[in-house]
Amino acid sequence: MDTRVHISIEVSNLERSVEFYSRLFRHAPTKLKSDYANFRLESPQLHLALVHNPKRSSEPQSNRHYGVELFADERLKGWLESARTSGIETRIEEQTTCCYAVADKFWAKDPDGHEWEFWVRHGEAESMHEEAADACGTEESTCCAPASAPEAPAPTQAGRCCAPGKC
Repeated sequence: MDTRVHISIEVSNLERSVEFYSRLFRHAPTKLKSDYANFRLESPQLHLALVHNPKRSSEPQSNRHYGVELFADERLKGWLESARTSGIETRIEEQTTCCYAVADKFWAKDPDGHEWEFWVRHGEAESMHEEAADACGTEESTCCAPASAPEAPAPTQAGRCCAPGKC
């Protein structure tokens, strides 16, 4: 390993978030203080920091999410089984088109509403997101956002989510 991605997330309840991430990543925190915790993981290679902010709203600030790309269906099944076994609610999407790729995936949401996507890409796609033509470019169009994310603003003509000619 010569690199590790670092993500820092504000959480409203540190204890509850540490418990969630310990279950999700099957790893105890590497460092734990009264207002901070971090997880230095080897698989995935990630340094996740949780910063306690009691004033943080438990509602996500936007439709951003975090993800772990896996490279084999068996690995995805293993992560999903581990999440379910540890009591984490998941949402499954199979053969879904998102971000110009077709993938199988599942989602897990932390106590503050941050969504984590675990996926295996199975192929390329010609569109950003598989949507009904009548939803494309509207407020209902989420462009690969988690289903529970707040509504995204309507994309501009240049930033539409559909393949050309479908909107």
